[in-house]
Amino acid sequence: CTAAMLLIFLLPLISSLEGSSGAKREMLCTPKACFVLNMEPVDFHKAQEICKDDGGYLMTLRDRKEEEDLRSLLSLVEKQHPVRVLKVWIGLKLMRKDCVLPDRPLRGFKWVSGNEDSQYSNWEQEPPDTCITESCVRVAYTFSDQDQMKWTPEGCRKKAAYACKFYFQGMCPPLVLQGPGRIVYESIFIKQPLKTELKLLPYGTRAGVFCGGHETTSSRCKELDGAYAWSPPGPFCTLETQNCQKDNGGCAQKCRQDRGAVRCSCREGWELGEDGFSCRMMDLCRPDTCEHSCVMGEAGVSCRCPSGFRLSENQQNCSDVDECLSQACDNRGCINTPGSYRCVCGDGFRLSDGECRHVNECEGSVCDHGCVNTGGSFSCLCQEGFRYVPDSGDPQRCRLHCAQQSCPAVCAAGECRCADGFLLEGQQCVDIDECHMGQCDQSCLNTFGSFLCSC
Repeated sequence: CTAAMLLIFLLPLISSLEGSSGAKREMLCTPKACFVLNMEPVDFHKAQEICKDDGGYLMTLRDRKEEEDLRSLLSLVEKQHPVRVLKVWIGLKLMRKDCVLPDRPLRGFKWVSGNEDSQYSNWEQEPPDTCITESCVRVAYTFSDQDQMKWTPEGCRKKAAYACKFYFQGMCPPLVLQGPGRIVYESIFIKQPLKTELKLLPYGTRAGVFCGGHETTSSRCKELDGAYAWSPPGPFCTLETQNCQKDNGGCAQKCRQDRGAVRCSCREGWELGEDGFSCRMMDLCRPDTCEHSCVMGEAGVSCRCPSGFRLSENQQNCSDVDECLSQACDNRGCINTPGSYRCVCGDGFRLSDGECRHVNECEGSVCDHGCVNTGGSFSCLCQEGFRYVPDSGDPQRCRLHCAQQSCPAVCAAGECRCADGFLLEGQQCVDIDECHMGQCDQSCLNTFGSFLCSC
């Protein structure tokens, strides 16, 4: 009966199952939602379609808590996945005709669950500037405790694994068997049976109870009097007589006879399940074991850190990763922040598509005649017969100018003009000698276009 007992394959809260095509899936449930990782690569739109057909949507990562939920799912496939990097779609998309907005956390992208924005983001590189091309976001997981779960914009037709999110009204605890048997759980959004022990099962889950090798009854997680419970509640697989000599008394490991009844126990490093018969690996994680999160595995306890942090030498605490030391911004400026970093560009440059691109300040300039782009600024040019006067109060305007006795007039549309201090004669501008006009009390010096008085 040991093989018929409720099997325990993975950590609490997490289930492993096979998809309809044979592709591996992983599942995790929290008090209000369940997350399913689908390993079969599909394009973004197909992934969203599958999630919606099952009653959910592509998983969002609106805060570090949801990011850690996804990390917990991805970490389960470490020993099974044949490649070093697992690419996973998340529910973030830039719609066609929407523009990239560099000053916003989501850069103009929107969550598929709705138009709600979020302040959390974790971009690997800046999305390319566009207002005409749709773009979708994936996470690349490298099976490392220091993996930063960075977001990368991709073409939506590329293929990747994907994670679906399902909201539920509530959860039920697992059913308890009072004798040898097994329970097969079937969730409303997973069409294949779940054969693993879970500590939370979503509203609507069906439990098929097998006693003696065949299904004897079933129960369903329902809302009853404001709470969530199984209906019917059991007990299931009860025994009139128990004996360690027969099928080990139904115990998964050790069996001890006690006055007509059996008492099951487990080997060192294992603990008795809630059903009193099965054994599961002891969870050695305690509140003070790890600074951030603690994971039980076959090798024992391991600590994990959130994105942007790494395990310290004591393998318990987390320290910030200074991404700037690894040239995360290439030759751009880099500012390290707790758990992340920010790339900056110098004056006259703007971050675009992960690179610092020169800003053309002449675009939209107010120069009269011509403009020269410079690093972080611009200079105005004037045509022949004009000059740029920086202290004139209107530095972008070109003024008529002549630096000799006479200059050609500037003519347009049958009208000719001269600079101040010059007189139009035909199509020539001739300097006016203001000294002959008695402009000074004593000494007067005529200049081209003006004059100087002295005493």
